Amino acid sequence: MDRSISTVPILVIDDDQDYRILLRHQLEAAGYQVLESADGNTAYAVIGEQGVQLVILDIVMPRIEGLEIIRSLRRQGCRSKILAVSGAGKADQYLKVAVRLGADARFEKARPVRDLLVAVERLIGLPGTLSAESPPC
Repeated sequence: MDRSISTVPILVIDDDQDYRILLRHQLEAAGYQVLESADGNTAYAVIGEQGVQLVILDIVMPRIEGLEIIRSLRRQGCRSKILAVSGAGKADQYLKVAVRLGADARFEKARPVRDLLVAVERLIGLPGTLSAESPPC
């Protein structure tokens, strides 16, 4: 696979500040560049201004839910990878719907964060690389 150096970041969208910060710290420690958003409105602005290689987003959030964000990004032609996460009571059901709407992978928050890092590497590769097959939004 042809890869080139990139500084295109990962965007973590989650209304749970503690989980968002945990992911940011873990992803940065692994060498990834990370941006954060507490809601969908801010997320759209970040994507529009900077572009992102991967969107990690919570499904159940106030105002704009993750499923609507996935639907919207795919309608706009965004080809960034999407990793849907959920810790809600029906997480498995929500995550299955997320994949049907266009998420590339799913992750339950109850699993260890190190498993999420493995999922991120599978989706976009090692830090500092960008697959030519997956241009950001």
